Amino acid sequence: MNSTSKRVLGYWHYGVILTYISVASAVAGICFSALGKPAWAVICLLLSGLCDAFDGTVAKRRRDRTTDDKMFGIQIDSFSDLLAFGVAPVMIGFGMGMHKWYYIAIFCLFVLCALVRLSHYNVMEGKRTVDPEGEARHSYEGMPVTSISLILPVFYLIATMFSRCTVTFVIMTVCYLIWGILFVLRFRTPKLRVKGILLLMLALLVVLTGLFLVRYFVCGIHRL
Repeated sequence: MNSTSKRVLGYWHYGVILTYISVASAVAGICFSALGKPAWAVICLLLSGLCDAFDGTVAKRRRDRTTDDKMFGIQIDSFSDLLAFGVAPVMIGFGMGMHKWYYIAIFCLFVLCALVRLSHYNVMEGKRTVDPEGEARHSYEGMPVTSISLILPVFYLIATMFSRCTVTFVIMTVCYLIWGILFVLRFRTPKLRVKGILLLMLALLVVLTGLFLVRYFVCGIHRL
């Protein structure tokens, strides 16, 4: 299919398919959370993170990308990230039973920090797009919002090892507060290449597997 169509808006090609899958997974995760099934929402969050890890690599393989095409990619990626790594994660906490007003305040702060981080990224990346002679990016300012797809599953497995809801909620609250603040703090985060991303995913798989086994055999929790 061509990049643009006379009948529909937007750009439609293989370069954006992973972003669209990430959005679909995020919506599914939000629905699971609303149904009180946060574990399935965590799985959807991991899928969104996996798609986001490689959507840029896939998009750059297209050699006929126009400036409008690139700008569209930046915008749709950020909107997708806000949904998948801003809204969907807080819905996981809500689905776990974090319904008090102070939890909702924390959720609002988390999403706001994600929004600010993504808006800042859009401004910086927009300048880079219109400057074809700009230097290649080697790092990001602040913690990328997509990192929540790596850290929240870890916190979730640890938090659900405890039968007391208070301890569970405290652990999840720490996750939202720390990562929300990291989104907007000014520091440099290295940009990983494909090899680095694969190694990071392998490390995450090892950690999640270990936590799941502890949760299953030591804590005796056999549900997701």
